[in-house]
Amino acid sequence: MLESLPAAAGRATAVARARQAKRNGLRDVGVLVSSQYSSLHPGYFVVFSGVYRSQSEASAGLAAAHGKGFPDAYQTRVTR
Repeated sequence: MLESLPAAAGRATAVARARQAKRNGLRDVGVLVSSQYSSLHPGYFVVFSGVYRSQSEASAGLAAAHGKGFPDAYQTRVTR
C-alpha cells in the first residue's frame, strides 16, 4: 500500500497519486476502493503497487516504494 486516502478526498486525488507513482518508476500501480475488501477499513481509496507471491518479493517492493517517494508505504494482505 502506497497511500490510503479518505474517500472524501475523491477518486481523482487517488488516481493522481497512482500516476505519480508510475512516473516515479513503480510498477503495477492501481487504486482500490477499500470498502470492497474485507481486509481493509472502509471509506478509503487505496493506492497500491504490485501483487506479490512471496514475503521476500513484497519486501523488495516495499523498499522500492520507499525509495521512490512513498516513505509511508507498507505491506498488507488484501482479501475480498
